[in-house]
Amino acid sequence: MLRRSRLGPILLFYFLFPTSYLASAADAKHDARLTELIREVSLLPAEAAARRAVVSESVPETSAVKTGGDSRAELTFLDRTITRLGGNTLYHFKNAGRRVDLNSGSTLLRVPKDTGGATLRTTAVTVAITGTTVILEFTRNGIARLTMLEGTARLTLTNARDQARVLTAGQSVEVPAGAVRIPDPKAINLAALMKTSPLIVGFRPLPSQNLINNAIRQQQQPRGPGNPNSPNRPPGSQNPPQQPPGPGPR
Repeated sequence: MLRRSRLGPILLFYFLFPTSYLASAADAKHDARLTELIREVSLLPAEAAARRAVVSESVPETSAVKTGGDSRAELTFLDRTITRLGGNTLYHFKNAGRRVDLNSGSTLLRVPKDTGGATLRTTAVTVAITGTTVILEFTRNGIARLTMLEGTARLTLTNARDQARVLTAGQSVEVPAGAVRIPDPKAINLAALMKTSPLIVGFRPLPSQNLINNAIRQQQQPRGPGNPNSPNRPPGSQNPPQQPPGPGPR
């Protein structure tokens, strides 16, 4: 009887410990790690008071991240998905950074190739990407701006799902508040952006830097029909389809 009374608690421990450990490990796969902080960055837990963020700490899905004026942050996920936040940004994420809700401010999202897609949402637009690096900005007056650093993305109006466009590297589109159609995208100077953007300058190089460099070299080729993303191309030369198919793996 003595043996059985001692064996019971031991068996109970070994049965319960793996379950709690696996649950904790599963949660950790969805958490982010704060890899860079610049100035004022706060965590807003769901059931606790806001507090100052610390470099290298874990950020669960239940917490929002908020940056102050002229402040920035970088979050890195287990699969090397990277999110950067600009100043005055309020950010929520789900599914290990693959679903981003941008309430205000700006964010850079880099999703590694062959790791699945991601979705960025504001109250005005939804952006679907696969293995891509993008910048999404959302101002308080309701203007949304999507800028492509590399890869492709599909932008859809939240209140008009039949309005969609595919953007490629070196393109940017600004959607005004209350828009019922998506304006034509414009070519931007990627080389200049990479030297001036607060979501690039002061951070470590992105893992997708080579892909961005390839897009820059393509932009710098002589203008012509085969180079639609040249920032020097005459206005009105781009005419993407209104309802293109979603982006596929690259």
